[in-house]
Amino acid sequence: MSTAVVVALISASVAVCSAAISAFATARSVRLQHALADQRAETERREASQDIVRRYREPLLLAAFDLQARLCNIVEDGFAARHLSSPDPDEQHYARASTLYRIADYLGWAEILRRDLQFLDLGEDSRTHALVERLDSLSRTFANTDWYPRSAFRLFRDEQRAVGEIILEPAVGDVRQYQCIGYATFVTRLDADTAFSRWFRRLGTEISQLAQPEPGYLDRPVALQRALIDVIDILDPDGIRLPRAYVKRLDSAPPVTS
Repeated sequence: MSTAVVVALISASVAVCSAAISAFATARSVRLQHALADQRAETERREASQDIVRRYREPLLLAAFDLQARLCNIVEDGFAARHLSSPDPDEQHYARASTLYRIADYLGWAEILRRDLQFLDLGEDSRTHALVERLDSLSRTFANTDWYPRSAFRLFRDEQRAVGEIILEPAVGDVRQYQCIGYATFVTRLDADTAFSRWFRRLGTEISQLAQPEPGYLDRPVALQRALIDVIDILDPDGIRLPRAYVKRLDSAPPVTS
């Protein structure tokens, strides 16, 4: 074999190896770029969901705390019997209206969070997944009629959404963001606006019956309070915003005496 042929073969082999190496490097670069793009997308998804949760953590946390505190007062401290049996009609009105407001305020902030999260791909954001799951568990507790057939505070899923929607108002300075109306506005609308108050009619009746509850009537309030504690544990896992001394999980509904 002549020297020229050998040189040609070596050159061809080098060219083939170079092309193969180049193709491998290109493919590896493409795979790396895709991996980096996926990683960036996942990071952006996680940051977006975490930013939304951070934005609404405080009001949702306080709403959950206020509602579970009222449920504790109803179940353990005789709140309903004490105030709804008062000879003072204003005291009776407060007991009923403030309980309705705490339910509505929680559902309002849950609705705001749901709206902002609904179009996000949560990806691997485990903490936001856990929060969404606990909010969903609380929603199912409101709606369930199999476990709590004769218990107070039944609200079906769409009713929960409706209550959450009607308590919202545009946030000051940003019509794209929402907040919940205050207690004074809530009471004014509850007393004067029939289109508004109709969503609270059954709940109001059920609150009145809390003064002398029948057996099983407090089962759902207890379950709701426990589910609210689960939400609080996700929003404030270290007890920084709400010291654990102020958060007590109910064990069960006390027996009802006739």
